Amino acid sequence: MAERSKALELLCQRVLSTREQIGDAWAHNADPETGQWNTVATGDWVEGHWIDMLRMTGDLLDRPDLVEEAFRRTESVRYKLELDDMFRGHRFAYSAARLYGATGDQHMRTLALAAAWAMRSSANKGNGAMPVGSQCQVLGAVEFADEVVKGALSRNTVCVDNVHPALILDWWAWKETGDDTFLKGAERMHKVLEDHFIREDGSTIENIMFNWETGELIGEIPTLLGYADDSCWSRGQSWAIAGTLWAYEHTRNTHYLQTAKKLFDYWWNKVGAEIPPWDFDDPSPDAPLDTSASAIVCSALARLAVLDPLPEEAKPFTDRLEPMLENLCKHLTPIDDQDERPVGMLLDGCMNGRKKVAPKNETIWGDFFLMEALYCLEKKGLYS
Repeated sequence: MAERSKALELLCQRVLSTREQIGDAWAHNADPETGQWNTVATGDWVEGHWIDMLRMTGDLLDRPDLVEEAFRRTESVRYKLELDDMFRGHRFAYSAARLYGATGDQHMRTLALAAAWAMRSSANKGNGAMPVGSQCQVLGAVEFADEVVKGALSRNTVCVDNVHPALILDWWAWKETGDDTFLKGAERMHKVLEDHFIREDGSTIENIMFNWETGELIGEIPTLLGYADDSCWSRGQSWAIAGTLWAYEHTRNTHYLQTAKKLFDYWWNKVGAEIPPWDFDDPSPDAPLDTSASAIVCSALARLAVLDPLPEEAKPFTDRLEPMLENLCKHLTPIDDQDERPVGMLLDGCMNGRKKVAPKNETIWGDFFLMEALYCLEKKGLYS
């Protein structure tokens, strides 16, 4: 417990040093040797992560100025409400919905619900899958320029990721309003995951295209973030695991645990509690790791671990949390007594090993998901 508290303290200190460095910009990934952040002017896909890190740190350190900054930052991304972008889920679940939960601010509740309805209206008309969208903001940081990726920016494209960023507002809105539109919508996306994205061995396919009007299968897209078209990108696997565990958490339907078991067993059989490589099938002994993938899974496991009472069927999952957290925290600075880098950097994150974009860097979302997991355990729950 003391180690957890120390790790959370280090992450709070990293929020303070990041805030001082970036000003009004948005942190994305940092140089692992210096801790200097590479920023994105408009926030890209990670605004919500930084906003909630400000809120959590403000809460933990009794710094209302940080919570106020979280409110201001949320207002600054309001214009992205109507973007045709899968990451609106993360953007507004981790900003508006969390701020409403923490403070009761009705304005934030309205904003989060508006985002949830906007997201829901983008679902595939035929099969209910949540698409990438034609204005997906992640490309600003990755600097993709090839024609394959340009073609992937559409409502026809669905990623394995989409059971997490594109659905977490559904789960919150269903809980908040009781409107089954959100429940049924999330259930349809999970059926698409199970029917099309999960291979026999429990690994996952990265991208598939469906006709947005009819739901008709068009075909797989060559990998954008993985090692090969038939490989398993570890962060994609983490999104699938975490998204499926969210579905179980909210519905207590054990069918989702069965799906999550197949996905998580594949992970565990590959690396156990260790940090996975950026792609499970990269044959190089020097393949970059991805701490952010492990942090995503830990955040979902932490949410289960604080359920009271803890369902018996969830224990095989939560039993894996402590060793995973222990290994993650080994990658937090300072690594040793001679480490002079900023404290609280979660090292060895990989944005895109295929394109070698920030392949061995600190990432703001890796920091966030580790902080969220530790905050959840400390506070015995989260607001959304």
